[in-house]
Amino acid sequence: MTALDEKIASFCSEYGLSPQQTRIFTAMIHGALSNEAIARRLGVPEGRIRVHLERIATKTMTISRTELLYLFFLGSRGE
Repeated sequence: MTALDEKIASFCSEYGLSPQQTRIFTAMIHGALSNEAIARRLGVPEGRIRVHLERIATKTMTISRTELLYLFFLGSRGE
């Protein structure tokens, strides 16, 4: 497991992300930034990605993908 994968696992655990939410978040961190790209990478409908990202935002108290990435990489919401 790489240092990035360990950080992802820790972040997902800290915020209580489900296994599917963790897969989606991991794909996003590894470069699949659009819902379509994540859906293609994981082989799931794009609508499911949208639903899970909304739930991830709720759990992490973020309002945008950018804010979520700030929180993950910098430990803040970019305020």
